Order: sequence, then C-alpha cells, then structure tokens
Amino acid sequence: MDYIYNTLGITVKQQEWDKKIQVPFFILARYRIECILLDSVKTLFLYPKTELDQIATIKKHILRIQGIEKLPVVVMLDKMTRQRRQNFLNAHIPFVVKDKQIYLPFLGVFLQERFDTENELTEKLQPSAQVLFFYYLYKNEKGLYMNDAIRALGFSAMTITRDVRQLVQTGIFSSKKDGVQKILYATTESKELYQKMKPFLINPVRRKIYVNKEDCEQKMLFAGNTALSVMSMLNPPRLSCYAIESNAGKKLQGTKSLLDDENQVCVELWKYDPQILAENESVDSLSLALSYIDDKDERVEEAVEEVLNVLWRNLDDSRV
Repeated sequence: MDYIYNTLGITVKQQEWDKKIQVPFFILARYRIECILLDSVKTLFLYPKTELDQIATIKKHILRIQGIEKLPVVVMLDKMTRQRRQNFLNAHIPFVVKDKQIYLPFLGVFLQERFDTENELTEKLQPSAQVLFFYYLYKNEKGLYMNDAIRALGFSAMTITRDVRQLVQTGIFSSKKDGVQKILYATTESKELYQKMKPFLINPVRRKIYVNKEDCEQKMLFAGNTALSVMSMLNPPRLSCYAIESNAGKKLQGTKSLLDDENQVCVELWKYDPQILAENESVDSLSLALSYIDDKDERVEEAVEEVLNVLWRNLDDSRV
C-alpha cells in the first residue's frame, strides 16, 4: 500500500469489515477481501487467490459484493498485461498493480504505462494457438488436458505451453493443474466462446496460387467454395479449390493469377496444416469460416452462417 501513498499522497489504512460473513463462499475462495480507507473513502480491496476469471465473471463478483455494501471495490494485482488492463478499463473496474499502475476512478484516475510484457498478448493468435482453440471447441468438453492436445495435434510441449499462455492472456480462457497435468478451460461454450474469441482469430490462408490439375500430385483437402458447397446449399464452383500447408505447397508450380479456368485449380497455402483439423475430405468448418473473413459476397456469408449453425447444433446435441 506504500505505492498508493507515495504516488497519490493519500493515507491508506486497513480496518475491519463486519459484513464479510455475508460474502458467498465461492467468492471468498477466489479472493482475500480487505477493507481499506483511502483518506476518508471506505473501499474493499480484492486480492485474487487463484488465476483471474474472465472479466465478465470478475464484474459479477464485484456486483455481488456491492449488493452487500455499496462500496468501491478495487482489484489488487501483482502484474498486468496491456490487454488485461484494457479489459479492466472497458469494464470500469478499479485496480492497483503493485509498484506499476493505479486506476481509481472514484478518486480520480492515475495510470502509468508500465506493463508485464514478457507474457503480453499479441493482437492476433499464433496459427498453432488458433488450431488449439479450434480443437478445444471441437472436443466440446469442460477442459482440455495439455498432454491430450500434444498427442492429437502433433505440436511440441513447448509450442502447446506457449499457445495455452496466449489463450489465457485473452482473458477468455483460464488454466489450472490436475496433479502434474495442466488443463485449459473456459466458462462459456461453443458459439458464445467463438464470438468472444473472434477479435483474436486469423485468416488461415496465407496466399492463393493457381496450379495445373496434372501438377497436383499431393493429397489436398477441399477448401474455399468447393468445401463450402459440400457443407452447405451453395452450388459447386466451376473452379475447384484446395488447401495445403504453406511449406508443403512450396513444391507446387503455380501462378499468382488464374490463366486457364479449365485446366487450373485454386490452391490455398495455409498458415497451419489443414489436415490437423480436417473433416473427411474438407478443411474444418471453423477454419473454413475464417478463410472468408474479408469476403462480402452475401451468398457466401449465408453459406458460412449455415455451416456454423450446423456446427453449433451438433456441439449442443453432443452435450445432451
């Protein structure tokens, strides 16, 4: 608390809070609660005991506490990334990061631009982290053990550890340990989880080339409008489209633009291996949808929505 005094010049004094007994156990299990006087302003400081929940959940916890006594509630943290800070600011949740940042809007705001950058989230997911996220959705379970992900996806333990860290840094995912094993989990499911993660997702297509049909010796998956026509009511395209991982596609001799729509096919070179999440002979539904992220064709948008709606229904049905 010396940091608050040294920064703002206000006295900080701890006192007993006689209403703590009214706080639900599930909140007390997550936070140590202290009543703090900041000059003459009575506040409650929350010290997380576990890894932070999603920002919406933290806000619900604060509202529950304020239902007991209407006091400013401040979250006390040891570190904070830029993305986490933005989440707190957007939710108007007061916080103090020890020796680094203060946001107390009920007193007047003070912020310092000092962040814990070692684990700071980049704007978009790494390709392997997106694969891990999609695999989590397809598994449709309450948690994903990291050892299972390593075996299923073929990524190294180092890669999976980095990807889990990045997903947690979105503020949407959390991780915990079950013995020596780490578990990735989120409190929201399927469609809602996908919508929350959408700002962090990437288009899997690095670039497209056009290749002569007889030069396509490698086994490739249906992609683009070809895959979309298989999964929806969209009519099959005249030009077939396939997907392959970018490095694997280096051997293909193709052109940047279409020269012959009768003898060429479109090949999408992907940022991650589409075979990992493949659905039969096509790329997976979620990656397919993301490959159209910049497409404004209404027919395509309707077809993509149809594909995703089928996916959400199937995932919902499998939980019953």
